[in-house]
Amino acid sequence: MTKKKIIEICSDSQRLISHIKQKLGDHQTRDFLFRKDVAGVSAAVLFPLFFKDSEPYLLFTRRTDKVEHHKNQISLPGGRKDDEDADLLQTALRETEEEIGVKPKDVQVLGQTDRFLTNTYYLVTPFVGVIPYPYNFKISEREIDYLIEAPLLHLLDEKNFETKIVSKDGVNWLLHYYYYQNEVIWGVTGFLLSNLFSIVFGLDRNRCCAAENRPAVEKSV
Repeated sequence: MTKKKIIEICSDSQRLISHIKQKLGDHQTRDFLFRKDVAGVSAAVLFPLFFKDSEPYLLFTRRTDKVEHHKNQISLPGGRKDDEDADLLQTALRETEEEIGVKPKDVQVLGQTDRFLTNTYYLVTPFVGVIPYPYNFKISEREIDYLIEAPLLHLLDEKNFETKIVSKDGVNWLLHYYYYQNEVIWGVTGFLLSNLFSIVFGLDRNRCCAAENRPAVEKSV
């Protein structure tokens, strides 16, 4: 999709919402696995999309140093599936309410992107949902340091994005970096963001493992 077309779609909130919902609905979900022999712990996250001054934004969280994994990194609201959760969508919505205070009834769910196995062996299922704005966010002080409101078009701009190859435990990871003001979105969140953009806007960013420059992908059944 051309840059002009992306800007055109993003300039109309209802058109953007319809476009995302259609693209996610038509998409055949895939698993990005760096190890096929590991099932992974089920987890889910939410991409909170909102509109400020008629422009689309994504909401991210800056994690504290008190959490178990990914301390001080930029993340999406979400976490491990509890036994009480009916499904992974409920996990994402429950965790979102616990971390930032957005109630499930206030989220317009648009769909799901691809699953991703992290190097900490969580199999993460991301969802996309529209939230009202402004909103009375209530942050979990143990988990969240602060919130980051990033303009969608800024993240889509190639000049604010790059990849770097990093070798860890015998795996060559192609890490995705997004730059906004003084913040750096990278790691799992960076790839999940690239995956979203690849599905919804047709960008060529759907790579996570650098071996032969090909992604570790297994189609779901």
